[in-house]
This record gives sequence, C-alpha cells and structure tokens, in this order.
Amino acid sequence: MDDLQLLRQLGAETPPATPDVLSSARNRLMAATTPASPAPTTIRRSTRRNWRLVLSGVAAAGVAAAVTSVVVLAPDQVGGDAPAARADATQVLRRAATAALEVPDVTPRPDQYIYRRIQDGPSTHESWLSVDGTRDGLVRESSAGKRTETPVPGCRNGRAAVVKGDQVLPGQTEPCTPEPAYRADMPTDATAMRAYLAEHGSGDPGSPNAAGKDVLYLAERYLRPASRAALYEAAAAVPGLRAVENVTDGAGRSGVGIAWPSTRGEGDIVLVFDAKTHAFLGTSGSSSVLNLTVVDEAGQTD
Repeated sequence: MDDLQLLRQLGAETPPATPDVLSSARNRLMAATTPASPAPTTIRRSTRRNWRLVLSGVAAAGVAAAVTSVVVLAPDQVGGDAPAARADATQVLRRAATAALEVPDVTPRPDQYIYRRIQDGPSTHESWLSVDGTRDGLVRESSAGKRTETPVPGCRNGRAAVVKGDQVLPGQTEPCTPEPAYRADMPTDATAMRAYLAEHGSGDPGSPNAAGKDVLYLAERYLRPASRAALYEAAAAVPGLRAVENVTDGAGRSGVGIAWPSTRGEGDIVLVFDAKTHAFLGTSGSSSVLNLTVVDEAGQTD
C-alpha cells in the first residue's frame, strides 16, 4: 500500500470532528495561550458615538515510515477562506477575530494618546485622548471647509479645567474623574467578553440591537488584539445576526456587513468589515474608522 492509499484509508476510517469537539479544542487552545483577564470594571460612556486553529490529526505507522495528517477547521467553524459574499454572520465575525490577532500588539503608555479619525459623510472627527485620562487632549472637527478645535482637559488630582465653547477658562476648574482612553482590564477571551457585555450593557438585557450598539462602541475604540478578537467572537454568539453583501461604510469603502436586528423599529445597525482583510471599517452608509492608533502627543497623526 502506497502513501496515498494509506491517507485515503485514514480519511475514510476517521470520522469528521463535530462542531462541539472543534469548539472544545478551540477553547483549550485559547486558554493555554491567553493570559487570564483581570476583573472587568465599568466603562464610562461619555458619548455613544491568529487564531491559527490547526489541529494535529491522527498519526499512523506505515510499512516504511510514519504518516501524519493535519485537520484544518472548515470555514464555517473558524475563519477559513470561504468568499465573504457567501459567508454567514458567524463566519464573518470569526474571520474578523482571526484577523485582529494578526495586528501587532502595542500596549499604550500612560503618558501617550489614543488618536482616532472617523469620517461621517462629508465631516471628519479627530480626537487625541489621554491614555490614562490625566493629560490634556484635543478634539478636531472638519466639515464644509471649516475646522474647529476643542481642548479636552485632563483630570488631575480630582480637578479639570473648565471649557466653554472651544476655549479653556483661565483659572477655573471643576471636579472630575479621569476617563482613560485605553482600558488595560478589557477581557481577552470570548467567554469573559460575553460576561463583560452582559454586565455593562447599555440597553435591555438580551436585546440584540442594544448589544450591537455596545459592540460598535468598543469596535470604534482602541483595543489590543486579544481583546478585539474576543469582542468579535463574543458578537458571533449573538442570535439573529445576518451577513449583508456589498455594503459601504461612511467613506464609501465596500465590504461585507453584519446586521443587528432592531427591536424598536429603529432600523438595523450594520457593521462593515473589509471582505479581504476582515478589518473593521465602520457602519453602513454612516461612519468609517480611518485611523485608530497610539501617539505620543496631541495633534500627532502617526
């Protein structure tokens, strides 16, 4: 019997792995490679605005040499290469989770800023917010050829400067609590992220639409790769989601959408992901995240 015949025999005799088995294997792999998450704390929402899951297969001794087979998870379990247009919502979100883990892991320093640039139709919103919430930041709005800049005072020793319009009032302060732009305590696995979203949800418990808003809120903010992947994996477990083909974000970039059903007639929330890279782009016909990174100074863009 030659090697090819032996492989065929092995394939015929080995039953395919069930989704439960694959899920269990995925959970064991993530538990072994992901550090334990600290207890989540409340997010202050001042505005609402890889896994390379390859499982070693069976090994059998041949007449002259050993033969090892490798079982790769099918596209409908984790990521995969199925075209986005034919994928369901779970596939899209799991591919997005896989892609998130490919991004370099950068831990912001307390003295740095989270820079974010969002386009909403003809308007552009930029913000430089203090990583630990104690340093003065900046918000810049550009629309119709006009640009306005508004300072964001840091909170130090329980006091922050008072801002009126786009100006800081000299000598005036008010009580404050630091609002960090980056949270080091975000969960890094899907189970903990689901619990976090359930505990800190903004709407009615069990509401897919409210869950969609919470996922969008976090997706538009700086998360380290493991936390972003956990967010998308947690989102994949929400019932009633559907994939929408050929949608565009607020900047006109095309991708595949994930529609979150509305329970109050408010219309679906559709998150858009790049069909090739699976990166989060924004929301359908509304916003687009053009930049989201860590910088050293307010006003710096890269």
